[in-house]
Amino acid sequence: MLIDRYITRAQAHAFGIVFVSLAGLTFVVDAFTNIEEFIAHGAQAGGLWRVLAGYYGCRLISFFDATSPVIALASAMFALSWLERHNELTALLAAGVTRWRIARPTLVFAAAVSLVAVANRECVLPHVRHAFTRNAQDLRGDATHPFEARYDHRTEILFRGRTARMADCRIEAPSLLLPPALAELGPQIDAAEAFWRPAAEGRPAGYLLVGVTEPADIDRLGPPPDGSPPVVLTRTAAPSLEPGQCLVASDVTFEQLIGSTNWSQYSSTPDLVRAIANPSLGVGADVPLRVHARFLAPVLDMSLTLLGIPLVVGPNRRGIFAAVGLCVAMTVVFFLVTLGCHALAAGYLLSPSLGAWLPVLVLSPLAAWRAQPMWR
Repeated sequence: MLIDRYITRAQAHAFGIVFVSLAGLTFVVDAFTNIEEFIAHGAQAGGLWRVLAGYYGCRLISFFDATSPVIALASAMFALSWLERHNELTALLAAGVTRWRIARPTLVFAAAVSLVAVANRECVLPHVRHAFTRNAQDLRGDATHPFEARYDHRTEILFRGRTARMADCRIEAPSLLLPPALAELGPQIDAAEAFWRPAAEGRPAGYLLVGVTEPADIDRLGPPPDGSPPVVLTRTAAPSLEPGQCLVASDVTFEQLIGSTNWSQYSSTPDLVRAIANPSLGVGADVPLRVHARFLAPVLDMSLTLLGIPLVVGPNRRGIFAAVGLCVAMTVVFFLVTLGCHALAAGYLLSPSLGAWLPVLVLSPLAAWRAQPMWR
């Protein structure tokens, strides 16, 4: 137990130092690159330090999610190399302590970091993902971006527009191309602007079109004659609407409509599963791939750790610098295999499930084989 506490304390200190150093270096370089934008926004948001804390606080959480497996391995290598440097590893082996017993605290620490990363990915990042839609040039979120046409696969409506603004979920100059099933409304609906509105008070979720110019008689158009739920709600079906307004029902949220990667990268796994089952969305291979990868992430994290630890405590251990160099090369190969399989799945050359499982099928047996001498 004393050995466990000693090694765990050293690894925790190393983890904190490496994480703070890497995050600090990354954020300091980015902050100095965009310092003029932060100063300009700080005059309106209560000071420069408040802006920096809010901007980089959320990104610190994302940085942990992206780097925790590598930093866990680096801290394990440091803790075990520290034993080697002070000849404590030799003394432990001479006292009859097995290599597995020495490496066990580092494996437990890496497993704990992986579980914290899972909790962060599922519970924390989904609540702050909207902060990632604003960069240093758009701290207020009021910048406009070109809008790319996108289908609602359930209603078969093609959403088109000039620009989109994330701050108020607004589309400028929307032009919706209607399917033949909505021929009674005309070929398309043109308006001055559109706003995303979630479902509330018996009203379906959808887009509120303001200043409708086509069709000109939008206020007098009624619901479908067959009694089916209307896709386009006018004043006839929803008296709360103002003249020149209509609501186009859609289960595609504004984030999904503008093609933002934040909703899939930072959404929780249950949200991703619901997106796959959403007939309006028509997700590509990247979302199922991400779901499979979420379940397999702890296995890959532990595989990475098991690939690196034998370089220090294995029977054929090398010097500290040689072990670090081999660990860096092994980490590069590890991520090349993982990212390569994911890229093949995203490009529809592999199925999403196979693209997520293939790195595990390749790297986990290799990690078990590399760690096998420690069991002796």
